[in-house]
Amino acid sequence: MALTEIEYGSLASSEIMNNNFEYLDDKITAVSESLTTNTASINSNIASINSSISALSGDIDESIESLNTDLTTTINNFSVSGLYVTTYKNGGSWYREFFSDSAKQTRVWLEQGGIIKTSNDTNTTVTFLKKFSDTNYTIIKNMGFNNTGGVAARWMGFWSLTTSNAVTGSTAALTQRWYACGK
Repeated sequence: MALTEIEYGSLASSEIMNNNFEYLDDKITAVSESLTTNTASINSNIASINSSISALSGDIDESIESLNTDLTTTINNFSVSGLYVTTYKNGGSWYREFFSDSAKQTRVWLEQGGIIKTSNDTNTTVTFLKKFSDTNYTIIKNMGFNNTGGVAARWMGFWSLTTSNAVTGSTAALTQRWYACGK
């Protein structure tokens, strides 16, 4: 069906008018259906874009969280001096190593400490968590506490030093803290 042209000022039959109205109604319906289809397609595209944005937002949040974790780890690995630091603690035993490189291959300093319990007139070996590179380290211990909680003034120093341990003794049963530092 086609639109029949009616000359200006002339009369058209009702059949021509009805056909023209039917033609225009069909065109309006087709345009309306096309708009509905296009709107559905646009809405589908918008939903797909929103889904992609949500996924991207989640990925960005995870990446930011990972970066913050990495940054915190990096900051914690640096001491004030700019050296790379590794720390460990298990109960009363601990160590802290300082490295000059991020691969932690070149150790420049080591600190460690812990708790020892000595017996009356018995040697006690302190085994280090990390070996020193040589025996030019410093090791000290406090006077300690006896079994009743009082301070015991009778104690002996360390006399046998290796890179992996030190031997001490006491003339009383004591609980003592020790600290060692060096390379």
